[in-house]
Amino acid sequence: MVRLIGTKTLSPTTLGYIAIILAATLEAFRQILSKALLVPDKVPFSEVSPLTIAFIIFIVNGLFFTPFARKSISLRHVQKKDLFFVALIGIAESAALITYFFGLHYSTAINASVLNNGEILFSAILAIIIFRERLQKMERIPFSMMIAGMIIIPIGYDFYTNGIETSKLVIGDILLLVAGLFWALDINMSNYVSNRLGSQRITQLSSFAAGLFALSLMFIFQIPLSVEPIQIPIIAIIGIISIGMSTALFITALKLIGAVRTILLYSINSGFGIVLAYAILNEQVNIANVVSVSIAFAGLYLLRNRLAGKQSVTKMERPK
Repeated sequence: MVRLIGTKTLSPTTLGYIAIILAATLEAFRQILSKALLVPDKVPFSEVSPLTIAFIIFIVNGLFFTPFARKSISLRHVQKKDLFFVALIGIAESAALITYFFGLHYSTAINASVLNNGEILFSAILAIIIFRERLQKMERIPFSMMIAGMIIIPIGYDFYTNGIETSKLVIGDILLLVAGLFWALDINMSNYVSNRLGSQRITQLSSFAAGLFALSLMFIFQIPLSVEPIQIPIIAIIGIISIGMSTALFITALKLIGAVRTILLYSINSGFGIVLAYAILNEQVNIANVVSVSIAFAGLYLLRNRLAGKQSVTKMERPK
């Protein structure tokens, strides 16, 4: 399939590259917009609770996917066991996004960009632990590179610059990593039910479950549903465009250029996030940020076939 632009044609491969680069860019913008809502130093509105943002995003996503879910299996034919796992997926999604927002509140958008692909690393670790998969000898070094680039270097540098003490910045980094662990759990559970339920039905039901979980936490901790009218479009953009459109573009790229190239190119969202945080939020880029992203990407490249095989099915079936 090709598209015409003037007198030129674009091949499916070219369209796939364009789709995944746009998906990575939209993913990077999510961090910038979320940071502006959580810490509105340079924008004319008040701070929004991470729980409130998560609740609105999940409800919007659930409503958005409802028309598409009608083409999937009917709710009457969904087994109770699958509903239970979808509820767990929703809880994992909600816990991941809420933890991510709290981490982003304390940390920086640049650090969030560096740690953004932690779910890929944790998915591989869970597969090794739960499914007893083994790393081949040639995979051990690149796997160690991923751990160094995504965990040891960024968090170690923050410890070093803060006098080896647990500062809010370090706590934020740790929360961002924990969010990646929750998303990895989400991916593995989604894999379990993806053969019986369509991705649209999984996304719809898990989004509503995630929204209810966020709302329950708001009641427990007595957090009011307080949001200014000007903030609603920004939250909608995060949910529909930075998450929803990124999802659609990611899936399109999977079909056009395959899982390996899609996973690799999507991981450049870390680089995009660093550039946007520097350009828009005026956050300072240090050598540790560059080294972390470079080493992590090199590890991803060397493990591209193994990681793409784990991520291609459910990588974007949930809000992130």
